[in-house]
Amino acid sequence: MDLLALFIVASLIGGGMVAWVAIWTTNRASNAAITRHFKASEYILETGKPPPEWLKAPAWKRLLAFPLSSTGDQLALARLDELIRFFKHCSFYEDEFARDEHLSQLKGVRKAWLSGEIS
Repeated sequence: MDLLALFIVASLIGGGMVAWVAIWTTNRASNAAITRHFKASEYILETGKPPPEWLKAPAWKRLLAFPLSSTGDQLALARLDELIRFFKHCSFYEDEFARDEHLSQLKGVRKAWLSGEIS
């Protein structure tokens, strides 16, 4: 009976630790993604250019030496579209006016990039 109780306690502690690590990892990854999106948006709105890391192929493509299927401009536009979709559903705004203002600025940059003003 003592062995069974010890096994149950050890299982609960192990399960709790696994759950804690999973939650910690998820929080860390989501915080990094949110920070990356906001920094990219800030860079775009300040300079009018895509962030330098957007113009490079993803690391896994560079490692495996796959040729790029699209140009840097197309890649930047695709990532800007992804950024706009993220901010449409993001809950980190004070109110809807702030969200709409931010989205309209990003859409203005997208329109400029489509007309060939991407740098």
